[in-house]
Amino acid sequence: MKSFYATVAFAVALVSLSSTSEAAIQLVPVVTSGITSPTFVTHAGDGSNRLFILEQAGLVDVLQPGSATPTMFLDIRGKVKSGGEQGLLGLACTRPTVVSLFSTRESEMERS
Repeated sequence: MKSFYATVAFAVALVSLSSTSEAAIQLVPVVTSGITSPTFVTHAGDGSNRLFILEQAGLVDVLQPGSATPTMFLDIRGKVKSGGEQGLLGLACTRPTVVSLFSTRESEMERS
């Protein structure tokens, strides 16, 4: 319980510090089209600066550096049960394999 109160105190301190700061954070869109219901973004981990964007329905798109439109990298829509809180949830790029976490049509959760 002490850690909970410490976390809350830390969050309050951060909020109070950020409200007194004059520097404003500005968000700039990186992807301008081609993504529906994104659930997760990760990098390739190989120094290429590629971003992998997961879509809830079961698509993994790759965004190349300098591009504003991603291209399809992997399509597992036939295996993924999506809707509500279900769908393609996570991806880890580790050499030599790629691990994905998603809700399947047969069971609640699957790792592949």
